[in-house]
Amino acid sequence: MDSGAIRRRLGPRRALSQLILLGVLLAHALMAYTAVKAATGAEFTSRVVLSGSMEPAFERGDLLLFRKGGGGDPIRAGDVVLFKPAHGDMPVVHRVIQLHERRDDGGGGVDILTKGDNNGVDDSELLYDQPWLHRHHVMAKAVGYLPNAGFSGGGWPLEQ
Repeated sequence: MDSGAIRRRLGPRRALSQLILLGVLLAHALMAYTAVKAATGAEFTSRVVLSGSMEPAFERGDLLLFRKGGGGDPIRAGDVVLFKPAHGDMPVVHRVIQLHERRDDGGGGVDILTKGDNNGVDDSELLYDQPWLHRHHVMAKAVGYLPNAGFSGGGWPLEQ
């Protein structure tokens, strides 16, 4: 047998081996996700960064992982949150820059002010109907990210 015939015979085997390895890796990732979800009781979502408003911390194409509802954790200044603005359907990912406790409503609510890291002004005038967000406006809290994982092979962000 010549070397060309040997390469042709190993080609499909190598491809099958690679597919099996990919399947095993995906199965492990799914098991890890399921274990974390079961252990914490939390639900997760992800979003691709589409604008430069959070640079340099997160760049266009980065994939952010969020815990829905914040997992019961209190929101603190510095947290990156996902919220729905008053105008528009696209959720926004920005950093909490200031918190203000409301003592007059008896419920101990918190007012939240956000801003994109790369923006010159906070979001109060641009995205809210009122000067501050409330806890129920926050959809999720960031727990991690993968650089450039949100771009497909063609360079376009993956669908949400």
